[in-house]
Amino acid sequence: MADGIVKEKTPTVSLASGYASGLIMALGASISFAAARAGILGGLAPDDMIFARYVFAGLLMLPFLIYWGLPTLAGIGWTRGLALLVTGGPLFAILQTGGYAFAPLAHGAVIAPSTVTILSTIAAGIFLGEILTRSHLVGAAMVLAGILMIGWQGIARAVPGETAWIGDLLFFLSSVLWAGFTVLIRYWRLDAVRATAVVAVLSLCVVVPGYLWYRGVDHLLNLPQGPLFFQGIVQGLVQSVITFMAYNRSVAILGVSRAVLFPAIVPAMTVLIGIPALGEIPNELQAAGLLTVSIGMLVAVGAMNRFLFRSNLTS
Repeated sequence: MADGIVKEKTPTVSLASGYASGLIMALGASISFAAARAGILGGLAPDDMIFARYVFAGLLMLPFLIYWGLPTLAGIGWTRGLALLVTGGPLFAILQTGGYAFAPLAHGAVIAPSTVTILSTIAAGIFLGEILTRSHLVGAAMVLAGILMIGWQGIARAVPGETAWIGDLLFFLSSVLWAGFTVLIRYWRLDAVRATAVVAVLSLCVVVPGYLWYRGVDHLLNLPQGPLFFQGIVQGLVQSVITFMAYNRSVAILGVSRAVLFPAIVPAMTVLIGIPALGEIPNELQAAGLLTVSIGMLVAVGAMNRFLFRSNLTS
């Protein structure tokens, strides 16, 4: 260990482990998106879900962080730990979850993963030296076109009181933070479990005092405890620990340009998991936009090129 950085020993880890981690991340994110929208529709505020999220995640990961060294944040260090907190902690979560108070599930399920994919890929080229090809540029254009198709109805037919654009902006801003988090994880080559523990525990220390000061204990006790506990399980255990850890691991093993392939399948998985259950079925234009975004993200990370290359080899 040098300069407080805990390195991920990627040479000894198979690529299959990285791809499996990416698939776990995509499934967890899809479940989290659907659950967040359901929580909003069920009467919980975004900050209520953020509170439940980090209480579960922080308390779960606290023993690990104490074991690895709380004063040094498991060897990661306070400077890096605070940078991870800013980019992947409560601010990111409140922007992403808060978007569902203004926009339907389809918007968040597509805008957030697609923006992360494109921004992370571009940042990897600039800061990590990963080569940006024609596929990246074509894919980025397709993603932007798909996002425009998804939000076109809300923009072109906006009425007084229409708020979907606010949610879309929050989704975009959350994705900017997450893209920064992705690049930092790869640049510093941090251990996935330790990075997850640091973010979860620091977030717990920030969120709980702030929430209790702003909302108060009476507000917390008057919330529907069943839905709040469910959000704690999904947003805390599934999203902030399992999904978070799986994503960190896939980035460490595969690199940014391959790991961001997995957010590309989140929109389709979210549709299958959550949209029909919530009654928010996309119209024809939104469905076409979702398909365009998904294909564009696959093109951007080179998945289509690899598929065509393998097809030519077997033909």
